[in-house]
Amino acid sequence: MAETVLQGLVGLSCLFLAGLGARTMFAPRSMVDILAVGPEGAAGLNTMRGFLGGLFVGSSIVLATGLATGNATFFLAVATVMSAVVVGRLIGIAVDGFDKKVVFPLVLEVVMVTIFFGAYAQLGPF
Repeated sequence: MAETVLQGLVGLSCLFLAGLGARTMFAPRSMVDILAVGPEGAAGLNTMRGFLGGLFVGSSIVLATGLATGNATFFLAVATVMSAVVVGRLIGIAVDGFDKKVVFPLVLEVVMVTIFFGAYAQLGPF
């Protein structure tokens, strides 16, 4: 039962990241308020599409590969990347100050990291 729940949570996270990535790649201006970043010209749009969109879509592909193959190590890879994002947010809060707009994405990222590490621990190779 726990395995099915964890796989479902990973799957939902996978879909969320895929949607976020696709929207960032194909409609970056619509993501300005959501991501709290604003592109400057073509180079800024390219960065949003490539770096941010690519990170989200790539993470989704890695999670989907883990689900499809049953290899939970793929979940560990995304958990590690997402953990670095959380650390970056915490550094931002410490250096730049607190903004309440950061709370929801930070909580969401911590939840996803917990899901991915939990799925790896439950479904992993040990």
